Amino acid sequence: MNIPHSMPTLGREEAEGLQELLATGRIATGEEVGGFEQAMASYLGLGGAAATSSGTAALHLSLLALGVKGGDEVIIPSYTCSALLNAVYHCRAVPTIVDVDEEQMNISLAATRKALTKRTAAMIIPHMFGHPVEHIDDFLALGPPVIEDCAQSLGATYRGRMTGTWGDAAMLSFYATKVITTGQGGMVVSRSEKILERVKDLREYDKKDDYKVRYNFCMTDLQGKMGSIQVGKLPSFLKAREERAQLYDRHIQGLEGVIVPRKGGIYYRYVVRIKGRDLNQVIERLHQEGIEAQRPVFCPLHRYLGLDGFEATEKVYAEALSLPIYPRLEPEEISSIALCLSKAVEEINA
Repeated sequence: MNIPHSMPTLGREEAEGLQELLATGRIATGEEVGGFEQAMASYLGLGGAAATSSGTAALHLSLLALGVKGGDEVIIPSYTCSALLNAVYHCRAVPTIVDVDEEQMNISLAATRKALTKRTAAMIIPHMFGHPVEHIDDFLALGPPVIEDCAQSLGATYRGRMTGTWGDAAMLSFYATKVITTGQGGMVVSRSEKILERVKDLREYDKKDDYKVRYNFCMTDLQGKMGSIQVGKLPSFLKAREERAQLYDRHIQGLEGVIVPRKGGIYYRYVVRIKGRDLNQVIERLHQEGIEAQRPVFCPLHRYLGLDGFEATEKVYAEALSLPIYPRLEPEEISSIALCLSKAVEEINA
């Protein structure tokens, strides 16, 4: 048995679309990127979007477009990808790391409120594992601009409104294992034309009337073509993820020492909590069976920076286990994963 943790969902449409585009020779940044931007903006109900070379680039340019500069503070949670930390440092800003809500595994409102200072210039709010941050309107009410990190939540809704449409700006990622993919790539979305204009200006350095530091953060038309095709498939991808999460629930619900994810979101990750067991041992047992389960966050940011505290993050890091979930995952594979997980937690003592 060999079950990867993540896999892209690609088919004939992508292969044929890219082949047609290759035949034209138009593979840099052009009409296909613009078409992808329009398709994504339309899906989210927004007026526009700005495609970039990666999600990290999208975060970086979002911060710059909001006016974040050297010495400013940017609040980010510890339990997330290090790309957020990189984006803040790219702006020569100062990251303010805060704890998470233990149940949600999303950024803590109380910790964020406590961390605010006069130097706070922005907050990056990730919707982890496809589950929207609850009470996001309360984050907005704190004052500083909010960038939603929707790398894992494209298509998720909170109170009937899509993630990515709440904050001043939002970042999307299209890495190979994201909800939709262009191989690499990212995008900034916003209701503000001014923010999008700034991002589009900064993402490309050539042929400008003035000089300032700009970047080579453009998406290619090859990626744009693929992205437009993937957006069309997004509703079916989300349905498939939910169906597989429901299968997991039926197999795992009631298993001693295992807590299934809370309901809602898009199930970009199916993250269980393992209680009273050594998580490393559980992961090793699953790997021995050919199942690529893993910690959903490789390393909390406060550990990289040598910071103390962060009790909720530490507890989540010790318990959270991400099981394979993607549209190509077969029901029989889910049954096998659940059976192997059951055996692992039964055999491993507390």
